[in-house]
Amino acid sequence: MYSQFIKELIDLPDVLIQKVRKEEERWIFELSLPEQCPLCPVCLKRTIKMTGKKKQWMHGYAQRIGIFWIELPVERRRCGTCGATFSTSYPGIPPRSVATNAFQRWVAQSCIGTSIQAVARMLKLPYTTVERWFYTHAPSFLSNDIQPKAVCVDEFAFRKGHDYGVAVMDADTGEVYAIEEGKNEEAIGRALAHVSRSVQVVVSDLAPAMKRAIQEICPEATHVVDYFHVIQLFTNALERCRKYLDKGGKKHGNVRYVCRLLSQCPEKLTEE
Repeated sequence: MYSQFIKELIDLPDVLIQKVRKEEERWIFELSLPEQCPLCPVCLKRTIKMTGKKKQWMHGYAQRIGIFWIELPVERRRCGTCGATFSTSYPGIPPRSVATNAFQRWVAQSCIGTSIQAVARMLKLPYTTVERWFYTHAPSFLSNDIQPKAVCVDEFAFRKGHDYGVAVMDADTGEVYAIEEGKNEEAIGRALAHVSRSVQVVVSDLAPAMKRAIQEICPEATHVVDYFHVIQLFTNALERCRKYLDKGGKKHGNVRYVCRLLSQCPEKLTEE
């Protein structure tokens, strides 16, 4: 019964459970596959094992246990016919990731109805990691019944400096309606096309591509610039003014005083 429970918990076909161990606060399930000789991906001939090591992936979450890990052997093999070398891999387990696809999808679904930050805090994972998993897997379970009145559109990074995307979400509930790869005007237009029939207000930043895409796809909607970027423009202008006065050897005047007032809570301000 215990072994059957573990097998259902792991939910990976054709794997053999060797043992379960605990390292500090990490529960690890040691798994293995039946003896086999992986074929060369180039010529489909038999290969020879060069080196081998064991690698761990996050695979699930359970109450009182937290995140549990699986451990599988990864071999470096060489083809005796064509000389190609490769590392063995497993279905549903990205070789360069720290988590299996099943765990990533579960984390992404856990973000529905709550915030990414709350899920990251619960699992004790980096916010950027949970965010990347959410935007990667969210398109597979997005709602088809899309009739929002106000939406927010913004770009995000799957991997900073490499892959970017555009997300459209409800301005009130935060529910994600569409995700498209890229961050140019075409990608923004494709994302907005999912909500163009009912949307009345679109919130975005000040990027010219955002403005053009919104005017083309949602011409009847009201374009609203989010307050964060408005405040950012104002504070940047004050900073440029301060640097200009400082460069000329003049006193800062009231610039620093105004900056200090803007950083205060409204409740703490007085008429003076």
